[in-house]
Amino acid sequence: MNQILEWLLGGDLRSDGLSTEVANFVLANPPLVDELLEGLDEEQDLVRGRTADALEKIARQSPELVVPSLPKLLAVARDDPLPMVKMHIAMLLGHLAMYAEHTEAITQALLEMLDDRSVFAKSWAIASLCIMGRKHQQERSRIVESIAGLQGDASIAIRTRVRNALMVLTDEQAPFPKGWIKSHHLQDI
Repeated sequence: MNQILEWLLGGDLRSDGLSTEVANFVLANPPLVDELLEGLDEEQDLVRGRTADALEKIARQSPELVVPSLPKLLAVARDDPLPMVKMHIAMLLGHLAMYAEHTEAITQALLEMLDDRSVFAKSWAIASLCIMGRKHQQERSRIVESIAGLQGDASIAIRTRVRNALMVLTDEQAPFPKGWIKSHHLQDI
């Protein structure tokens, strides 16, 4: 395990640990993003979860650092069993909305996450799909149709998020709910 990943150890999944500090360190030293990405392959849930958190924070400010790893991120979104990892990858994918050449792959991955058992992963997939739908009109109808299918979800939180998402996607003037857009480069959508 490399030094960056060792900084992510300690405590449990209820804490972000040093993921913010790791994100800031990698932002100041971009070539180290590859060392951080190794954390997605670690067996320890704690390291994978905090790696995903740090990568999401990096993508907020410098999405160009993580977009080259999109195939790996999409595989992790599909296959990792840890809800914390999936939640942060769902958030991260929304930060990549400005990369039109990846619209189809990102949208498809987020749509698949709507079936996830984790309420957190599902709710952030909904928020990121709203960003994709606003940014890429050609995806909007299938996003609206998929999100609308969750109106009867067992979770009140998901039903509320769906209601807000449908408003954002069907009314260009509707503002995004507070906290849904964390990327500096997407504040204007």
